[in-house]
Amino acid sequence: MPGTLQQKLTLPVVALFVVCAAAAGALAQAGSLPEAEREAVVQAAMDYMEGALSSDAERVGRGVHVELTRVTVATNTDDGAQYLRKSGYTQLIELVRAGRNQIPTERRNIEVRVFDIGHDLAVAVVTSVAYYDYLQLAKIEDEWKIVNVLWAPNMVSRDPSLEYRGTLEDEAAIERCALDYIDGSFSGSAERMERALHPELTKVVLYRLPQTGRCFLGPMGTADLVVGTEAGLGTLPPEARDIGVTIYDVAYDMATVKVYSSQYIDYLQCARIDGEWKIVNVLWVPNPAARGGSGF
Repeated sequence: MPGTLQQKLTLPVVALFVVCAAAAGALAQAGSLPEAEREAVVQAAMDYMEGALSSDAERVGRGVHVELTRVTVATNTDDGAQYLRKSGYTQLIELVRAGRNQIPTERRNIEVRVFDIGHDLAVAVVTSVAYYDYLQLAKIEDEWKIVNVLWAPNMVSRDPSLEYRGTLEDEAAIERCALDYIDGSFSGSAERMERALHPELTKVVLYRLPQTGRCFLGPMGTADLVVGTEAGLGTLPPEARDIGVTIYDVAYDMATVKVYSSQYIDYLQCARIDGEWKIVNVLWVPNPAARGGSGF
């Protein structure tokens, strides 16, 4: 890990707007990230985590987008079934303001790893003594904001034997899930698409309105993707798909993944729910290389 799978294998793009990231320039892979952008992404992650642990709601608000989607996997105490517990900007801010998770500075142990930056999108993980959070960020009006979060308690801080980093079997299952998503779209298989997605999936793209030049987030859900796939939108022959799947990290029954194809760049947050890996959050852009730009 990270594992990489190259295939010849995304999703129909709505052509009503210009996507912000399409003009953002060349990709910077992890290991060659532009330093100023990396520092700005790290700062947003630190504002989010350190603000939360110090009950500084204003600082948390600087790091997250007002349309934030934040999810964790919870377990029903009655029957043991697992489900997604969601929260948004307002709930997060108010819980922080109430001082629910305040931890002294010397005990926080906050670390940020940035996996990828490119085309006004970024992927990172921020960990602390209390939490393990996968982040998807977008650069909007020159500010990096956290758009999607998948998180879990950081169990290793309580008991080192509880740390779970994923296995080769996990990686294989995550790759299958990612390929069901992307190949399901290209091949018009609604069954595969639906199999990959959690019913409460949040998928967002960064749009720029040509009339104003300003950006906003465009959301989609599972029904949009399944119906669009069933209608055959965005199908491509196998030789035109050019897919790559990269698993950046697997921990605590969560994974952060990148899916590259000839048409799109999708960042996925996946969770194992009732024994099956499902995509719960996606942040994506059309691949500029498909439009004559420079790709990843």
